[in-house]
Amino acid sequence: MKLPCPAPMNPTRRDLLRTAGAIPFVGAAATLIAATDGQRQIAGYQPSQLPSVEQLGKWLRQLHEFGPIRMTGTPQCRAFEEFLATQFAGLGFTVERDQFRLTSWECRITDCSISITEDGGATKTVEVVAYYPFGGSTRGKAAATGRVLYVPGTGVDAAKALAEATPADALANSIVVMDMPLIRSARRATTAPPAPLGHFPEKLPPHVGGPSPSGQSGREIMEVFEHRCKGLIMCYTDVSNDTARHNYLPFSDKHRTLPAIWTGAEGSAYLKSISGKATATIRCDAKLTPDSRADTILATLKGQSDEVVFLTTQTDGPNECNENGGLGVLAVATYWSKIPAEQRRRTLVCSLPTAHYAMGAVMDKETGSGRRGGTRGVLEKWPDMAKRIVAQIAMEQMGAMDWVDMNGTYAPTGHVAPERWIPTPATQETSAKMFLAATVGEDPRYSNATVTPEFGAPGEGGSVRALGLPGIGLMGQPTYFFRADPAGVIDKLNPAVMHNQVAFATKMSLLMDRLTPDQLHGKAPITDFDLFG
Repeated sequence: MKLPCPAPMNPTRRDLLRTAGAIPFVGAAATLIAATDGQRQIAGYQPSQLPSVEQLGKWLRQLHEFGPIRMTGTPQCRAFEEFLATQFAGLGFTVERDQFRLTSWECRITDCSISITEDGGATKTVEVVAYYPFGGSTRGKAAATGRVLYVPGTGVDAAKALAEATPADALANSIVVMDMPLIRSARRATTAPPAPLGHFPEKLPPHVGGPSPSGQSGREIMEVFEHRCKGLIMCYTDVSNDTARHNYLPFSDKHRTLPAIWTGAEGSAYLKSISGKATATIRCDAKLTPDSRADTILATLKGQSDEVVFLTTQTDGPNECNENGGLGVLAVATYWSKIPAEQRRRTLVCSLPTAHYAMGAVMDKETGSGRRGGTRGVLEKWPDMAKRIVAQIAMEQMGAMDWVDMNGTYAPTGHVAPERWIPTPATQETSAKMFLAATVGEDPRYSNATVTPEFGAPGEGGSVRALGLPGIGLMGQPTYFFRADPAGVIDKLNPAVMHNQVAFATKMSLLMDRLTPDQLHGKAPITDFDLFG
């Protein structure tokens, strides 16, 4: 496989486009060339026992073929759950399940539309960029039709002001249009992120930047207008349509009654110009399937003690990057299955929970199970196991290469996407030391890893970190984090990057297997000999 070409330190639009052909394709053969041959490794670690880059590429391709979008309770998501259960059983793990029910929700952009009839008789269509997950569905129903009503200003206060100022009967007959600039979402935090605790490689790839739709929301706007108008159109105004396209946000909301979709800056400008002077008709023909099934998988490999090293992730989501942590956990489990039972000091428990992307629907007491899924649901379902956890690792969004919006073009930078490794706050210095030791011997070309104190979205690892359990969680940070593209994002993934991430997690799990609880909690020193022998 041709390796990714390094991008210029200050890339231009032309430079970014030139790198497009340099991104590895996961279906091709891959060779990971060690750039650090001869360096020491974590004591006892055998690199040959880890699944190869080629194997990771095959698993990613299989994930893609189940269906690029695997939303909770859909057949394609169930196929992935069964694949994981079969794989873990084949490795000698004891497999348990926690079964959930929900009304699943599926949609594509082609199921959505915006059409306008101006008062003068002119008609026009407006491009749909994305849909609001779990928004009201028009499938099998009349389309939502109402007068175009543009919200002056941005933010929830502007939405509330319009809702209060508009007569109830006029609002009830409206399609509300609201601008949702990303810059506001990015500035919600009033404090700067904390300083990193370490990173790999020694010199990180340059940060290209650019607007990212992965921090967008919209739930607070939905809560203002639901049950008060006919439909809602939200507008990405400071990012290209191609970058925002298929963005699956806000995720994990409950089922709503109000149809809601997204358009871009051009659509916003047009809709603003015809506010009060045209009628809009919108469709969001989402498919709702009552009594859908979704399974959480818990896989256990017994060790010499009942103390638990706990790995967790998610198995449902909008693309092959967002929920491929299940494959990362499988890779670590594959390594552990090759360790003789008498050499496994602790028990390995692999948590593969559902409902990360449908928590609201799953927790619905009428149409869902009425209880929590995700890692927190695992801890509640198996409380005895949870009490025995001595250390933990979470793995999400693996193998991502970087793509950015540059002057309206969505293109690859040629670099690995940023990846945050988030430690438990109380033991963060200890976890950072273990992580940096785990990077020794790995190829720096395939990483963009920063050990970052808890800040922002916690991911599935948040539940175990909140309990103060020593450990760390990976959250990849590509701009296509929530991209529910029917074609998938497989072309943006590199299994060599994923191999590095799996190696880090595997080596940390080996340390967690043999270090004392006091060492893991930072109450006793971890020496160089403890790490490398």
